[in-house]
Amino acid sequence: MPSGATTTVLYPKGCKFDMNYYLTSHMPLVKKHWGPAGLKSYKVIQFPDDADYSVQATLEWGSKAEFDKAAGGEHTAEIMGDVPNFSDGKPILITGEVTGSD
Repeated sequence: MPSGATTTVLYPKGCKFDMNYYLTSHMPLVKKHWGPAGLKSYKVIQFPDDADYSVQATLEWGSKAEFDKAAGGEHTAEIMGDVPNFSDGKPILITGEVTGSD
C-alpha cells in the first residue's frame, strides 16, 4: 500500500515571480527548516504561459502528520514571510495522502 503525503504549492498566473530567488534562497530555506520535520524532497515546475498557474512546487513527505507538524511549527512564519521576496501572488497550498503510485 502506498504511503506518504504530497503538498502542492501553486502560484497564480500573472503574478511577479523571481525564479532565481525561489530556487537559490526560498526552497533551500524550506528544506533547511522542514527537512528535519520529514520533508523528503521537492520539485519545482514552471508552466507555459497558457496554463492557469505560473509555478508549482511539489513537496514529498513521509506522512501527512509530518507535514501537519512542520506546518504548525516555529519556522512556518519565516517560510511564508519570505514569499514577498520572490512573488506578489498568494500561494495556494494543497496537501493530501498518497493513495496510489507506480
